[in-house]
Amino acid sequence: MIRQLVNTANKYQQESQDKHKPLKVTILHPSAGVNWSGGSEIFAIEMTRRLSAYFDVELLSGAECGNFSRKAGGVSRAYTYNLINQPLIKNLVHRFANHPEIIIEHLTNFLPCVSRCLINSTDLIFPCNDYGGLAMAAAVRAIKGTPILYTEHNGLLAQGKCLKRNLSFSPDCLVVFDKKTASFARNIKPQQELNIISNGVDLERFTPDGAKLNFGLTTPIVLCVASLNRKNHKRVDLAINAVSRLSQVSLLLCGDGPDRDYFQARGEQLLGVNRFKISTFPSQRMPEVYRSADVFTLPSINEPFSLAYMEAMASGLPVVTTDDQIRRYIVGDSGILCDVTNPEIYADGLFQVLKTNWQQKAVSNAARFSWDNIAWKYRNVIMETIKRKKETTV
Repeated sequence: MIRQLVNTANKYQQESQDKHKPLKVTILHPSAGVNWSGGSEIFAIEMTRRLSAYFDVELLSGAECGNFSRKAGGVSRAYTYNLINQPLIKNLVHRFANHPEIIIEHLTNFLPCVSRCLINSTDLIFPCNDYGGLAMAAAVRAIKGTPILYTEHNGLLAQGKCLKRNLSFSPDCLVVFDKKTASFARNIKPQQELNIISNGVDLERFTPDGAKLNFGLTTPIVLCVASLNRKNHKRVDLAINAVSRLSQVSLLLCGDGPDRDYFQARGEQLLGVNRFKISTFPSQRMPEVYRSADVFTLPSINEPFSLAYMEAMASGLPVVTTDDQIRRYIVGDSGILCDVTNPEIYADGLFQVLKTNWQQKAVSNAARFSWDNIAWKYRNVIMETIKRKKETTV
């Protein structure tokens, strides 16, 4: 995936070399280039690639992502996670913070990124790493008046806790993924400039055509891509329980996390080793993973806008998931939305989609979310935000 992203980035930059791009945009994510599976990291890279056709864009990242990126200068969370989670250290630091590795990333990248944005003057700052990036951007804005564009990736998780916090930074423009989150934000801060733009998917990588994998499981196969943590919002247990009610149907969990052993034992207990497996794959293999399954499911609650749904649909898979407003918008007629907390209803939804070929509907639906379309919308928002800022400072 790294090589492919770099090559595509070069293509976009080559197409833009002869264009006059007077506006400079700085995108920030200190984990980009280090973590290739995180949604916000991929978002930052894709935005940089696509927006390079319209602006002079620089990505301050954790590692090289292509010649459009520059190392942010601090320590990425991925480099400290294992050290901090050693038993003796974990017991100490987790008394003060749930995710100390993220705090370290934010603190160590603050001054280098502020310095870069001040020295290498930019027309707009686009942080993609939550409150750490917003704090950095707010510092630059206080000194130079540089406007801030921010996309809320956490949506309404934890009753909108992150969104409430991030609104306190007063970005010059906030982008959210859906109407429900927009309404929540407007109730908190009615004067906040706000746009609704969905997340995106790479339709060149995720397609039904191409190489497939043999998972060594009884077919058909239900695929669930999620972090394996019993305390998060993914609710992987619900998928295991539902698939266990379908004879001759297997479940592949693609992911990792602190509760991997628990889920391994639970899956083998309910489905057996021939119908259950947990695997992790590098990001560049994920298109093969999707197209090797028969249906995708993710029974999460308050899901902001998971890339996995769109990647699955672009790969031709129907989706069975939670019935709520944002999933109705994402999935549309490409699967079945149901009460996933009821194992019988959930299992029946999986059974129903396995009886029909949904590929054409899924691919057609995913086309709505192409990164090129999404980037064009962001291009317009960026132009409007910079223009509005200039008008208010004249």
